[in-house]
Amino acid sequence: MSKILSLDIGSNSCKLILTEKAYNSVDILFYAEKNYAEPIREKITSDTSEIVENQIKNLIRDFRNVDNDIYQCNVAFGGSSVTSTIIESSIDNLDSSQIITQDQLNLLSKNNPKINSFITKETAHIIPLEYSLDGMIGIRHPLGMHTKKLSVKNLYVNVEKEDISLVSNILSNSGLSTNLIISEILAASQNLLNSDEKEIGSLIIDIGAASTDYCYLKKGKPLLTGSLPVGGNQFTSDLSIAFSTNKDFANQLKFETSCTPENERIAEKVIIKQEDSTRTFEITKRQISQVLKERAIEIFNLIRQEMIESLGQENLPERIILCGGGSKLDGMVPLARYIFQSKTRLVDTKNIKFLGENIPIEAMNVLSIANYAHKLDNDTEYSLSNKVESSKISSNVKGIDTEKIMKISSYIQNSVKIVIEKIKTIFKGK
Repeated sequence: MSKILSLDIGSNSCKLILTEKAYNSVDILFYAEKNYAEPIREKITSDTSEIVENQIKNLIRDFRNVDNDIYQCNVAFGGSSVTSTIIESSIDNLDSSQIITQDQLNLLSKNNPKINSFITKETAHIIPLEYSLDGMIGIRHPLGMHTKKLSVKNLYVNVEKEDISLVSNILSNSGLSTNLIISEILAASQNLLNSDEKEIGSLIIDIGAASTDYCYLKKGKPLLTGSLPVGGNQFTSDLSIAFSTNKDFANQLKFETSCTPENERIAEKVIIKQEDSTRTFEITKRQISQVLKERAIEIFNLIRQEMIESLGQENLPERIILCGGGSKLDGMVPLARYIFQSKTRLVDTKNIKFLGENIPIEAMNVLSIANYAHKLDNDTEYSLSNKVESSKISSNVKGIDTEKIMKISSYIQNSVKIVIEKIKTIFKGK
């Protein structure tokens, strides 16, 4: 049993959750959310960090009423802070009479020197996608097999160093230290998709406030991650501009109207308050709905096009899973189903409760961060944490000559043997 504290810093609010793993289940011991006075941009900047820091301090103040012992916190990043790339690595001249070991697999992933090749980024995840043994491709689990040349395609998921540093400073000023650094959409894909969806090829789309992140999985592995700088705030902005009204009223219209105009009644009208004026005018709900529909279609089409360009038409998803606050807009599911021509659903929150109440769909990401951390196998998986960073610093101080170490070890063994033989001779003489 272990307790884990996780934080999700969004564009409209930040969420803090304390979870405990008991056998095969994860229990929620604390959950709270604090909204900002004004939405921040997709990335936290030095100008907006104080706004975020104040709300995190408020969350921690409430959290201390529940637990005073935990000071490390897992943090996830999304939007343009996160990028991914696939790089192939290999080990040649292996002894084919010996089986492949976990240490050899670790050399191709968590201990791979290519981790340090990203200048402005830190690698948060390294995920082996597909192994190759002596040119035979498509191997998913090579442990215990034989080969002379072992190759793998790794997905490197990286986070901007500057963004990590900024958030770490905010946490430090708030009385917490950073534990694991996690990709938000990757954690969501592992937690919110069922085993069948991960296997057949599914796309999870997280429509947040400032950005829309997505991740495509097939055969249990994430093959593509990405982000668009468009989210729920853009829907609000579109309505505000289109109908010359303030953003608060536009945000209210957004959740009272569907994204599918054909489902709105032709005669149903809404009175619009004109911005910076006492004047009002009437429009139909279909007009509002048409604005929302165009933005939603743009998001789904951009993601679909990126999938075709990166993975090919044959890898378009069999399933679509929508999450994030923007996915709650009425009509999002049928629109995604139409654009991708795939079965589509919202994430299920019915059986996830805190203090007897269902947690909101916006909280699924922070819960996914916690679940990811609970399930992480540090022996086989790469994770970016304070411990990893300190070990990387110490390992870079001086290169290790393994040949010299072997020679020294051999000399020590021989010396010990000589000493033991002399002791035996002395005792025999007595």
